[in-house]
Amino acid sequence: MAGDLVLYRSVASRSIVALWLLEELGVPYRTETYDIARGETRSSEYLALNPRGTVPMIVDGETKVTETAAICLYLADRYGYGTLAPRLEAPERGPYMSWIVWATAVLEPASTLVGHEFETKRGSWGFGFGSLDRELEVLEAALAASGYVAGLAFTAADVIVGAVVTMRLQTGELPPHPVLTAYADRNAARPAFDKAAKLNWPPELFGPREVKDEPGAPG
Repeated sequence: MAGDLVLYRSVASRSIVALWLLEELGVPYRTETYDIARGETRSSEYLALNPRGTVPMIVDGETKVTETAAICLYLADRYGYGTLAPRLEAPERGPYMSWIVWATAVLEPASTLVGHEFETKRGSWGFGFGSLDRELEVLEAALAASGYVAGLAFTAADVIVGAVVTMRLQTGELPPHPVLTAYADRNAARPAFDKAAKLNWPPELFGPREVKDEPGAPG
């Protein structure tokens, strides 16, 4: 039942993705907060729940899900199927799933690695993604078509891609291209994002627009 839905999170972390999606879905949930900065996600209590010690994590009755991409896929299918998650037979389903995985498997590492050089060993497969410039070309082309990454409507894919774009624009890891900043501004105007942002970056702790992703909070 939705009343059993629990989000384990930390402030100033990638928990913004789960918070935002839960607010978009409008389902009842409660939160348990563990402070990354104080090492609480490495406590024996939390490691008993999640041996990897990461946030966010959701527990929905007997189901436990970690990794932000998996959390998006699970929540949207369970509570927003046909709206925030395109149906299986819909042509948008493929791009939708691809963009959700892309956000953390490609955009995050590609933007983190800019400016770093790595020696490719003989026989190495290398990274499974292109340069940040090339990846942003593909993203901006998708956004130019409709303003959304998967089809003509806002979906959970926009939650995770939009959250990564917003956080990395703030940290300077993404260039302030007009298409990206306009996308971030549209997302920021959504009431669900506004509520989630205030939970993730409490105004009493973070000044206006002082959005800094916690690097120690993978998920």
